[in-house]
Amino acid sequence: NEQTAAVLTQANVPNEKLRVTGFPVSPRFADLGVLRESPSDESGRRVLFMLNAGSAAPAALIQGLASIPHLRLTITVGRDERLRAGVEKIRESSAQKFEVIGWSDQLPRLMLESHLLISKAGGATVQEAIAACCPMIINQIVPGQEEGNARLLEMRQAGIVATSPTAIIHAVQTAFADEAKKWREWSQNIERLSRPNAAREIAQMLLELRA
Repeated sequence: NEQTAAVLTQANVPNEKLRVTGFPVSPRFADLGVLRESPSDESGRRVLFMLNAGSAAPAALIQGLASIPHLRLTITVGRDERLRAGVEKIRESSAQKFEVIGWSDQLPRLMLESHLLISKAGGATVQEAIAACCPMIINQIVPGQEEGNARLLEMRQAGIVATSPTAIIHAVQTAFADEAKKWREWSQNIERLSRPNAAREIAQMLLELRA
């Protein structure tokens, strides 16, 4: 991206050796296009919460999110059946039900349909959220390797870091308050970063070099 190119330029890498294409993600992000409707009481506010395999189901956070009016919550648990069982148990006691999804090849569609993504600051996850123009609430940062990913979103005001259940719930409520004023701001900013067709651009560049 442009930010990485700027760092390389400062390190005296010649401009002719740089080409900004964006991060390569599945071409499905470009092929499907943005699928979300504008958030409203009628259509709902779709939040995708990606839980890490091996983690415990965060009951207080899930219950808090599920209690937000007009929120359409989807939680992914991967192949972790123990985690899935824990999340489904929480769902049984929730007044407002939500969707639980195991391993799926439909993450591009889910991100493109969602208004917000709650997840850790993994490199691929952050770049897929950018490709989907889906603002992020980052709930976990691995020191070192993920700090730059979180910094990019915060610097470009395309999301926020919130690591406690209280902070995450507040961030979701703030995003959709005042006719989703903050969400619209994040959405416009992340759209400026989005390069969903980057993989094809990189492939085309390599074919041109080969020729």
